[in-house]
Amino acid sequence: MMNLFVACIVLNDFRNDTRVEKTCRSLVAGGYCVTIFAFGGEGLPAYEERDGLRIYRSGGFGRVERFIRLSFRFLSSAYKFDFIHCNDLEPLPFCVLAKLLKFGKTKLFYDAHELETEKLAARGWRQPLSRFLERALISSVDAVITVSDRIASWYAERYDCESPQVIINSPVKWGTKKADLFRDSFTIPSSMQIFLYLGGLQQGRAIELMLEAFTGADRIALVFMGYGGTSSEGKRLDALVRKTAGLHPNIFFHEPVGQSELPNYVSSADVGLCLIEDMCLSYRYCLPNKLFEYAMGGLPVIVSDLPEMRDKVEHYNCGIVCRDLSEKGILESAKEILKGVDSFGANARNMAVENCWEIQEKKLLAVYENIMKAA
Repeated sequence: MMNLFVACIVLNDFRNDTRVEKTCRSLVAGGYCVTIFAFGGEGLPAYEERDGLRIYRSGGFGRVERFIRLSFRFLSSAYKFDFIHCNDLEPLPFCVLAKLLKFGKTKLFYDAHELETEKLAARGWRQPLSRFLERALISSVDAVITVSDRIASWYAERYDCESPQVIINSPVKWGTKKADLFRDSFTIPSSMQIFLYLGGLQQGRAIELMLEAFTGADRIALVFMGYGGTSSEGKRLDALVRKTAGLHPNIFFHEPVGQSELPNYVSSADVGLCLIEDMCLSYRYCLPNKLFEYAMGGLPVIVSDLPEMRDKVEHYNCGIVCRDLSEKGILESAKEILKGVDSFGANARNMAVENCWEIQEKKLLAVYENIMKAA
């Protein structure tokens, strides 16, 4: 294949965005030359090359200044690229502009990591603006990619377009060797089952409900491994989890770890918690990556009664659907899952392997190849 150049646009510092990193690595493996345009971050270089990727980061005193600098840097070199991979809605306007500057010769992919106009952050005045922008710009996109079947169906129905390609945000396949890092770090006795929560300590993730359900629970240890982020609510929940962990002997907090370390930590737990509150349509149709990370480690899962997660858990019989997302409902689900930990865990591993990133990569590369053939 001749050299084909891809610009990947992401409005974060490309430090912990595993989906974007997997996407870019897969494109490099497929023979594409990939350049990433991202925000600057503390301790990160303005330019680096690693693993076949070229990464440009644009700094500034705030998000707006970084956004403007990133836009100008990308647009000044947009003529070099054959493809643009736009992650999320915010950068889509200047990605469409870059395509227009090349008279449509550059092909544009819109990778919606959530249901963009219906997510929690799009509420208030942001929602009508997001809806207007997406409707106005989506006809300029050559292919839409998203993360769950129901989100894909929503896009097809809302914009009367071809159904987007679903590329699940699942991890690469890893081994199943059992570790005991949490028991060693926190001196958790073998008589206690370790329930693990991975991910952001943010609104809509049932953080306080889990604390209420498990604080003082018999033979259950709850470990949080995540961060609160920069929002005021995230900071509050982060502080609450750390404080509770310091006061109660069965609640623990562990700092987030890098992706390479994650398998050993996941396999150190017994059950994975994936409890999302039904606060917006994007949450209702979500299929979180942590669900598959737990499953890849052979952990049975407790999930909210939301359709995408429910379908996976019921189809593979790999955990419990928490029908009542309350303190009582969560604790009852925990007691129920402990009756079938081993069989649920084996089924969870099967689910993860059958949906692993190696399979998603093939679908991603097929989308690129089909657009290339059409061009």
